[in-house]
Amino acid sequence: MLALMIVSLPSLEAPKNIFLLAYLITRVSTELLAFKKGMRKWNKWDKVFLTIVCSALLSTLFPGMPNLEEWRGYKVLLTAILTGWLLSRANYTLKNYYLLFKLIVFSALPPLFFAFYQVLILKSKSFLELHSVGHVNHSAIYLTIIFGASIGWLLSKIDSNKLNFNLKKINFFLIGFISLVLFFSLIFGQSRAALGIGTILALCLIFVIIKNKEFRIYSLITLAAIFVISIFFNATVITKQIESQKKNNVLANRYKVWNVSIEAARFSPILGIGMSNWHFITLEQLKKSVEKRNVVFESKNYFFPGHSHSLYLTALVERGLVGLIVTLIFMFAWIKQLAYSLLWAKKTHLGICLWAGSFSAWMATFGIGLVNTTFHHEHAILACLFLGLYLSFANKFMDIKKIS
Repeated sequence: MLALMIVSLPSLEAPKNIFLLAYLITRVSTELLAFKKGMRKWNKWDKVFLTIVCSALLSTLFPGMPNLEEWRGYKVLLTAILTGWLLSRANYTLKNYYLLFKLIVFSALPPLFFAFYQVLILKSKSFLELHSVGHVNHSAIYLTIIFGASIGWLLSKIDSNKLNFNLKKINFFLIGFISLVLFFSLIFGQSRAALGIGTILALCLIFVIIKNKEFRIYSLITLAAIFVISIFFNATVITKQIESQKKNNVLANRYKVWNVSIEAARFSPILGIGMSNWHFITLEQLKKSVEKRNVVFESKNYFFPGHSHSLYLTALVERGLVGLIVTLIFMFAWIKQLAYSLLWAKKTHLGICLWAGSFSAWMATFGIGLVNTTFHHEHAILACLFLGLYLSFANKFMDIKKIS
């Protein structure tokens, strides 16, 4: 069920939901049986996941704007978190981990190539969008995570200290080709945040995983060459940035959107207005809130695109201070886990792949999350897949005594 869900995730909406539900039901059942037999113990990550689930439930039970879409929003978060949580407690073989990792990367390619076909050949779409993921920015977040995972996979094939790899190996060039295609998809897309974080992500992985200076130089030259080519051919994301600068609107009115979030956070500061309820905020509500503080209200300072365009402000508005604090705890716990286990992960090819996948998910979620609403729907499930896989792998194979 997990493998079928992974294949369907970026491509097929209904099958994805069916397979995911079947996976969650099966895993919950096996966890309950194991718990009754006293076979499974809880660890610190179980507490982190449980905290997210329970805090979000409180915001859903006691929302500042009740009887709207708070339960729908809670279901979206719960599905993603349960996926990562149950996967983190799974017990697979090394072959299983590797196959699941490759399946996640390869499953993104068919919808990506179809998206290129729609834009370049059929001209039926103006933006690069994965079929089931949807909106160009959401697809870009998804592709950023996959791009980072593919870079990690590529780097796992190279000796950490020497520039020593077999050029005759077809799989090395295949992974390299996939990485290039994914990077070009970020350039071809219109998400400047995704391209920026994707570039930083690639550089971080190269400098953290590979020690060889020669390879680092080659990598920097390659990235620079790609950007020069992109500028020469007027790539969409480059022209978008130039046009935004000319209009003196680099943030695309995001500061006005953030003004909405900051003011709406006053409605219910502790538990928030309810998940997925941001788009129900009205200008009249903001006006009352502003004038209540004896401040002059300026409607031109606010903009309503449908969501907060920030992971952190979304958490603050919809789940209150409790939700924001829990989000930050989740963020720091995740990066702490990655930093703590880096040296151990670098000892094996599989360790590098899974670490890179998890780090990519962290970077995309909390990096792009500065200017976009990340961690929902498909890219939240994808992020939790990589987090859960790495936690499961580390829980099973990492020797804590040797690491400490």
